[in-house]
Amino acid sequence: MYKKFSFRVRPTITIMNKRVSTMNKTLNVYIFLIYLAFSHTVSAQEQRSFKNLEEVLSFTKEKNFNFYNAEIQTQLADLTRKSAWGNIFNPRIPVSVQALDNFNQQVIVMPGEVFGQPGTFREITTGQRYSTVFNIQPQFEILNLSNISQVKASKINQELTAVQNKMNEQNIYNQINSIYFNMLSFQEQIKIVEQNIGSADTIFRITQNRFNEEVGRKQDVNEAEVNLIRLQDNLEQLRLNLKIQQESLSLYFENSITPSLLEDLENYENASPSNPTTSSLAIQDANLKILSMEQELKISRFQNIPTLSFVSAFNWQNLSNTSYFSNDSRWIDYSYLGLKLSMDLPTTVSKVAASQNKKYQNLILKSNAEHAIKETETKNRQLILDYEKALSQVRNFRKIVDLKQDTYNKNFNQYQENILALDKLLISHNDLLIAKLNLVSALANVGFNKSKIDINNKY
Repeated sequence: MYKKFSFRVRPTITIMNKRVSTMNKTLNVYIFLIYLAFSHTVSAQEQRSFKNLEEVLSFTKEKNFNFYNAEIQTQLADLTRKSAWGNIFNPRIPVSVQALDNFNQQVIVMPGEVFGQPGTFREITTGQRYSTVFNIQPQFEILNLSNISQVKASKINQELTAVQNKMNEQNIYNQINSIYFNMLSFQEQIKIVEQNIGSADTIFRITQNRFNEEVGRKQDVNEAEVNLIRLQDNLEQLRLNLKIQQESLSLYFENSITPSLLEDLENYENASPSNPTTSSLAIQDANLKILSMEQELKISRFQNIPTLSFVSAFNWQNLSNTSYFSNDSRWIDYSYLGLKLSMDLPTTVSKVAASQNKKYQNLILKSNAEHAIKETETKNRQLILDYEKALSQVRNFRKIVDLKQDTYNKNFNQYQENILALDKLLISHNDLLIAKLNLVSALANVGFNKSKIDINNKY
């Protein structure tokens, strides 16, 4: 029976080994193909470390598409201003060439008396069959208040574009500021959880040994293991959250690098007081919008004022019944120079409505500007208060951590001496973890609010 049993088993093992070998080869091929497909992408994602937020912001300005677009918008605003200067005179030289073949010319009937044939009528073909005309009409504006007003409007638009680009830049920097300190917070939390996993593992081994020595309960072993598993899960979640924030930050660099941060949150525990905020971008934006709308209102009103223009025309015409530019044809030239005064009577419904519309919009913008002043003052005060609140939390949370640490140390010593229940030790262990994580969050808030004030003061 032994020989028979071994005879049946050994071929099966051989077949399984062959299958496993085949599967391994196939898997290796797939891995190699995937590596070839993604090797270019992976190599493009170089690692780059940053020592502080300022380095991150500087690199963002080099890579982010928003700053490239802002530069184009600045150039467009400059082009608009230059065009406005040109439109003061608006020089124009229309040129046209026209060649006509009047193959079916108009026929008129005239009385025969004209030709000395009384009582009869004759058909006369009028005009020339081949007609060629060259026309040049130089002209420009001498006085056009609407176009002159466009110069000031374009200058205001240029200033408004610069302010709005700064507002967009400030907004981007604040978004990066949030991601930056989220990453620092997650990095520090990972360190804390890793340390607590070590403590939880020690508690689990002590509890397991007591159970093995039949001086502990299985329920305690289970609870100690649950505590360890929960911390391991927290560690995995924190690492994934850090990866998500890392991907978000990388997007601001157009995914050109994989960023990592070297700054320590502990640097912000004794942070120096931050200066009061002085940003007035929102007020500048509101005031420039008012000036722009007031100028648009002037332009719409000036469109009803007469404009004076220089006009001229130089024409050369060639006529023939034989062909274009025939030898027996002759050139006829005629020209003029003069001034043209033109205006629209203030009865055009669309112009009147547009002027009134701008008037009402201007009232809304003035109301928005008044609110922007109050909102900016409130925002600046809130930034300081948020910063002071975070500093206060750090001081209080540091005291709590010290007290929770002392409680845990004493409880752990008592548990080792088997004079304290496991549930009380686990409670103190989790309380210490929460206290440390709260302290990390408070430190991140200090850094975030301090950097937010610094960013705000740049503009």
